Amino acid sequence: MSRRRQAAPELLTTLVVALAGLAGAVRAQAGSSSAPTQPIPFDISSNKPWVQVTLNGSAPQWFILDTGASGGTIIAKECADRLGLSHQGETATHIGAGAVVSVGISTASNVTVKVGGDTLGAPAFRVFSLAHVSPFEGRRLDGLLGEDFLRRHVVELDYAKRMLRVIDPATYTPPSGAVVVPIELGTGLAVAKAEVTPAGRSPIPCRLVIDTGVRSTLILYHPFVVKNRLLDASGRAITATIGGGAGGETRGELTRLDSLRIGGLGFGRITAIYSTDTVGVFAGTGEDGIVGGDVLRRCRVTFDYPHERLVLEPHDGARAAFDYDMSGLFLVTPAPDFTKVVVFSVAERTPAAESMLKKGDEILAIDGTRTSAIGLDGVRGMLRRPAHYRLQVARGDQKLEVQLTTRRLV
Repeated sequence: MSRRRQAAPELLTTLVVALAGLAGAVRAQAGSSSAPTQPIPFDISSNKPWVQVTLNGSAPQWFILDTGASGGTIIAKECADRLGLSHQGETATHIGAGAVVSVGISTASNVTVKVGGDTLGAPAFRVFSLAHVSPFEGRRLDGLLGEDFLRRHVVELDYAKRMLRVIDPATYTPPSGAVVVPIELGTGLAVAKAEVTPAGRSPIPCRLVIDTGVRSTLILYHPFVVKNRLLDASGRAITATIGGGAGGETRGELTRLDSLRIGGLGFGRITAIYSTDTVGVFAGTGEDGIVGGDVLRRCRVTFDYPHERLVLEPHDGARAAFDYDMSGLFLVTPAPDFTKVVVFSVAERTPAAESMLKKGDEILAIDGTRTSAIGLDGVRGMLRRPAHYRLQVARGDQKLEVQLTTRRLV
């Protein structure tokens, strides 16, 4: 989720595309490497792969493996300070989707990043705060493992098994039956040719960023949406918060497409977002949109940057129905303990609005189970299903019981 010409965050998910490719940022160069021979386990949170890394022999830190982090690996300022890593030369740079904010970016030298058996060295790594992103993720974010790692290897993400493999490019051959998609890497992002088919329309060619650091299924950028007259002029469309990160809140129209096709692989009846941002990354014209983790996790995905190709192998759950949030809530969890689930926004004409939920409400329990035990990801998952829920809510000094009946919004 980042770019060189203008930085971006993750959509409501984070910041990942945006933070990675800031103008004038230091592009990490490949250091020594001894590729791991064993698969590396990873977590999935917010549909993103979280990998443990060490910095100068530290205890394991959690980084998102983010193909949107063009320009190379990023270390969170909070992580660098906690580990005592020196970073210098801070400069203010405008970055992010949505409201585009100024952040301070510095560089850390003499740092070695290890992922499994692989060693990543660079003259300098970029350092900036990710504290504002962690509440959208529901956990502490220590950094982003980016383009510099991907450029040197073939990297296989087996979402079903939650295992990552680093493969020697000289020995890699795509498996028989896999879908091989050419990608462009000129901006440091993996960009593939694709087609989207809105309901009742013919397929529309487009160029999409393949971004492991984005939670959603598909986000189409505002200029592409306007050019192809995709926005709903009836006033009935549901516009909601779709993400937050470096640039703050981002918003878009929720919709459902007849299909998305990437190379020879098609996905039917997918949920999608038409960005309404007029500044920031989702207002860009270099690409037309982003494919995120809600699509990618249905496959074993191999990023073969050395040969400029993407290899997709759908697994048994690939044809499961796509669904978006059915409540109208956008939820976050504040630092430092990430145990509270708090309403960040409420979309109009949705079940949450009808139940009179408000920004700032804390959801204490759902059907008698404390949300601290469910976690942000678990609560978001529950609200992607049509059901009747009994919520215990804290609003200031008040304790409320709220009935919430979720339904498909698109």
